[in-house]
Amino acid sequence: MGREIDVATPWGHLLAGVAAGSAASGGRSVLGPWRDLVFFGVVAVLPDLDFLPGLLLGGGPWHQGPTHSLLAAALATALCGLWGRRYGQGWLLAWCGAAVYLSHLAVDFCTVDTLAPIGLPLFWPFSPEHVTAKHAIFLDVKRRGLSWAVLAHDLKALAWETLLLGPWAGLALWLRVRRRAKHPLTGEA
Repeated sequence: MGREIDVATPWGHLLAGVAAGSAASGGRSVLGPWRDLVFFGVVAVLPDLDFLPGLLLGGGPWHQGPTHSLLAAALATALCGLWGRRYGQGWLLAWCGAAVYLSHLAVDFCTVDTLAPIGLPLFWPFSPEHVTAKHAIFLDVKRRGLSWAVLAHDLKALAWETLLLGPWAGLALWLRVRRRAKHPLTGEA
């Protein structure tokens, strides 16, 4: 059986990613207004794709492994930059990708984690130590057993993420729409 996980929801990561990516781009359109949001969303949940090997191979402590490290963030940043070169936006897309990927690590760092190993392997492969915030901000999400207590807890976690991260994502979207309305052809200032 794979490692059971207590982490933030994908929704929380999406909200944080939209806010971080929009802030990093200065509200400018990088790939296109909606393509930017898709890009931010994909990069925001990218670190959590590490749970797939555990599902496919039938177990193992895969989640919150190397994809939750600064090295993985650096690799993702480089890939975003290389991909962005196709659009003449290499540095900007790298910057946005770094902000979004790091937002995922920041949210997980600040999330209650009750299952060993506690925290993230932030400095992997240079250190095996897992680190976590001394005082968590976000609630864990229980993915074990379906009961009313688990459902109530998970809905509370989702609501809390929305309350804390939703306004930032909403502000980022509003600023993007406002910029687009002022400059409909380019979305630029």
